[in-house]
Amino acid sequence: VGITGARLRLRLDGSDNRNDFWRLVDSPDIQPVGKCEKEGDLLQPPLGYQMNASSWPMFLLRTLNGSEMAPATLFKEEPPKPPLNNFKVGMKLEAIDKKNPYMICPATVGDVKGDEIYITFDGWSGAFDYWCKYDCRDIFPVGWCRLTGDVLQPPGTHVPVTKNIAKAQSFLPKSAPRSMPSPQKTAIILPTQQIRKSSRTKPPLHSSVPKKGSSAKNITPRKKAPKK
Repeated sequence: VGITGARLRLRLDGSDNRNDFWRLVDSPDIQPVGKCEKEGDLLQPPLGYQMNASSWPMFLLRTLNGSEMAPATLFKEEPPKPPLNNFKVGMKLEAIDKKNPYMICPATVGDVKGDEIYITFDGWSGAFDYWCKYDCRDIFPVGWCRLTGDVLQPPGTHVPVTKNIAKAQSFLPKSAPRSMPSPQKTAIILPTQQIRKSSRTKPPLHSSVPKKGSSAKNITPRKKAPKK
């Protein structure tokens, strides 16, 4: 139901778009029509089939009748897997966001353990990061989107904690609070507020604006009671 670059958006016949998924054109998960029949397998209805299961054979015949079949020449073999995990921490790549699989984003290798690598998305919080095998088909070299015509999403705007702040946190006592990133966020927001303030006219020297910490009751003049 959709094509972007070298990826296909697939929808199982008889289901709705909630079960859509993405695959590369050389994925072994997709086969030409008739593969199951040749191998003696039974073509099953998809999970979430909207109609009665007994109507599946007739539904399948109606679906295939008059439909355009993808020729077998379009199905490519999956390339051989690399023998070793040569990834290192800090290497850049392009990776699929598994929570939003239609998106490919700039990413960095955050950690390496055995045959697995930790994918961190540039400019985004860790909620989208994940572990995967080094030969996972969801990661690509830098420039893959440009080569295949896919869309590479821009990096996020999240500013990670710098090494100096992280190093300072390691020397904090255990009883100290761990919410250290907040000073960094304040340092980022303050310049914008200063620019807005400078664009306004300066207030007069004798201003009635209350100082920080004072309340409106302290500055509101009270009427004198009439003398009896």
